[in-house]
Amino acid sequence: MNKICYGCGVKLQCNNPDGLGYVPENKIDDAAYCVRCFRMMHYGEHKDVITPKDEKEIIRKINKDDKFVIFLVDFLNISEHVINLFNSIKGEKLLVVNKCELLPKNVKPERIRLYLKEYYHVNSDIKIKGGSLTHGAKAIYGYLGDRGINEAYILGISNSGKSTLINDLIKVIGSNIKEINTNSKANTTLDFMRVKIDNNLTLIDSPGFIIENALENDVTTDKATAYSFHMKAGEGLSILDGRYYFKVLDETSLVFYTNVNSKVVAKKNFKEVKTTNELNIIKNNQDIVLYGIGFITVKDGTRIKTNINSESMEIRDSMFGGYYE
Repeated sequence: MNKICYGCGVKLQCNNPDGLGYVPENKIDDAAYCVRCFRMMHYGEHKDVITPKDEKEIIRKINKDDKFVIFLVDFLNISEHVINLFNSIKGEKLLVVNKCELLPKNVKPERIRLYLKEYYHVNSDIKIKGGSLTHGAKAIYGYLGDRGINEAYILGISNSGKSTLINDLIKVIGSNIKEINTNSKANTTLDFMRVKIDNNLTLIDSPGFIIENALENDVTTDKATAYSFHMKAGEGLSILDGRYYFKVLDETSLVFYTNVNSKVVAKKNFKEVKTTNELNIIKNNQDIVLYGIGFITVKDGTRIKTNINSESMEIRDSMFGGYYE
C-alpha cells in the first residue's frame, strides 16, 4: 500500500535520500511525514523545491473534476493576476481573504467584499478570515455544511494559509487526526492531498500557485504589519535593506502593508540609487501592489522613481482609501 506524506502530499519512499518523500527504511512503516516535512515542522528547516504542477494543470484538473473550490489569498497578495486565477475556476467557489488581522479598525469586512466585487468584479461569495484563535474556520465549516458540501478543493497562492485552514478546521471539530505541515516558505504542499476532516467533510489540499514576477523576498514572517511614512519631496524609502527603493518626487504619505521581517522592512533615507522605472500616481488614495511583498498606499498623488520593474507591480485604486475609508 502506498503511503503519502501528511505534510506535502508526496508518496513516501526509502530509496532516494535526495528525492521527495524520503523516509529511512526502518521508519517508513510508522512514518506520517517525510524527512523534509518533519525537519520543517520541528527544526524550521526548508529546502526549496519546484512545484511539480503549474497553474494551467491545476486549474484544468479542478475544472474537469467539478467539485466545490475554496480559494485562499491573503489580503497582502490580492492582485489582478490572482483574481484572474480565481475567475478561471468554472464551478462553484468561495474566495477566502486570509490574514486580515491587520485590517484598519475603520475598515469593516463588508467594505473589503464590496471593493473586491466592484473593483475586481468578483461575483462569488467572499469570506474574510483572521483575527481569532481559529481565524474564522468555524464560519467556513458552517458555510460548507449549510450548502451540503462534503468534498472540496482548497486552492490558493503559495503561503496563503491553505494548510493552516485545514488545521483550524481540525481544531474546530475536535478531530484527533494529524495536522498538516505549515510553513512560511513557498511550496510546502507539493501534490494533491485528501484530508478527511470528519464524516461530513473531506478537503483536497493542493500545491500553491506561485505569483508571476514576484519580488525576491526571503525574510517573510507569519504576521502582517503596517508601516506609515510621511515623505517629503526627494526622500527615499528603501525596502529589504535597500534591495528595493522608492524616491518620492512630491510630498505625500505612504502606508506599507507587508509581512517582511520588520528589521529590514523599510527605512527613510536620501541615498541615491539607480532607478529603472518612474511611476506617476495621478490620483489620491492609490495602491502600489508589490507582487509577493505587499502593497503601499499612496495618500496624495505624486511621482515616484523606483528600481522595481513594471512586471512586478501594479497600481490600483486603494483597498482602504477613498470611498472605502
